[in-house]
Amino acid sequence: MAVDSTIRAALLRRGLNKTADAFSITPQDLRKKIFKRPRKNLIIFVVDASDSMGQGTFARMKAAKGAALAILAKARLGRHRIAMVAFRDKFAEVVLQPTASLSLAQKSLKTLATGGATPFAHGLMRAWKMVKTERVKDPEIKPLFVVISDGEANVPYESRKKTTEVMAELFFIAEKIGRDRIASLVIDTKPPWEKTADMEKLSESLGGTYHHLYSLKAKNVVAFIAEAGSPPI
Repeated sequence: MAVDSTIRAALLRRGLNKTADAFSITPQDLRKKIFKRPRKNLIIFVVDASDSMGQGTFARMKAAKGAALAILAKARLGRHRIAMVAFRDKFAEVVLQPTASLSLAQKSLKTLATGGATPFAHGLMRAWKMVKTERVKDPEIKPLFVVISDGEANVPYESRKKTTEVMAELFFIAEKIGRDRIASLVIDTKPPWEKTADMEKLSESLGGTYHHLYSLKAKNVVAFIAEAGSPPI
């Protein structure tokens, strides 16, 4: 029982009833506490670990990891759960199941190796499947993708697709994910002088927010994580 609310209701009733001789609590005054579990973000890092991310003496991947680690540190403030999907070679894999452990997330990111082709669509699909699984456990979760890549997809999700159809397939899958109430933060790791429109288009397809790695501001990321937990329905 919510004692303070019950007493307040009784006092208000007594104040309205001028004939009341003494303070009393009636059944109509009783109030109960309702506990509401706060909705938290499930932040899924979808990280490109292909060979192109390791080019330039690993400078690109190093910078991407640095940005992700900064986001992880900020995410801890809200006690969000964190997961990580890495895609490289032919498929994507879950390198970190949803956890509230910052140290586990940092370890998974720091030890992430690079190499092979870029199965970008596989990465998005694997992260999407994770969201579906977690929604069964908790329908109230607020999923957020943090997609980190240079956008050089070259492996189709459907094997029958041609190489020339890879990007169209990627954008199609991204649109389906965007319609599933999943917020997205897309981080482009291409050097500014090599930047293409692919990652911006991917962000548009996801209905997300685009940032370039070299102009990423921590305060913007923090604000996005705080607000993106309630994606439009």
